[in-house]
Amino acid sequence: MGKALLLMSGGLDSSSAAYYLAKKGVDFDCLIINYGQRSAKMQLKASKEVCKRLGKKLIKINIRNVSKPFIDSSWLRPHEPIVHRNLIIVPIALALAKEKGYDEVILGTVKEDCEFEKERYYVVKKLKELAEVLGVKLSTPFAGFPKWLLLKIGIQAGLDPSITYSCLLGHKYHCGQCSQCRKRIEAFKALKIPDPTVYLSQLS
Repeated sequence: MGKALLLMSGGLDSSSAAYYLAKKGVDFDCLIINYGQRSAKMQLKASKEVCKRLGKKLIKINIRNVSKPFIDSSWLRPHEPIVHRNLIIVPIALALAKEKGYDEVILGTVKEDCEFEKERYYVVKKLKELAEVLGVKLSTPFAGFPKWLLLKIGIQAGLDPSITYSCLLGHKYHCGQCSQCRKRIEAFKALKIPDPTVYLSQLS
């Protein structure tokens, strides 16, 4: 089996996937892409910490200006400027894999992700076909998993979830109100374990 490339965001899902793959002995590097999301800085910080602890290489690509045409207002910046971001970041990952000799690109996508991007299943299906054309495998091994289950697997593999970052706002502390924060809170509740995350509501 050759080397894989794991798309990272520093959140619970990709971090859990990284720990699981490392424990399984999979040879992989990590890739994080700044496409203009508000949380890019905090995502990078979390991803660096995960990769540091696992001894994995983190490849960083900055294309933040790609989001500008997607933003309607100059004063109101959306948390996620590109709804169908996988149409941008996955082909970049596939191109990098093809040119740098990676055999596989892995996405840490979970079941709940389709709630935000309704067409995600079909988009990923077509991206897998593109990957085949390039001779690269595009894997979504956790697509059928609920978020809490992947988190459980990550923790069992050694992940300290306090080092991860999920909030869409990109502040130092999680807001506790955005869609990603709510999913994070729900995952810990489903596992019936303490949530180590510091939320802004706890500081007021």
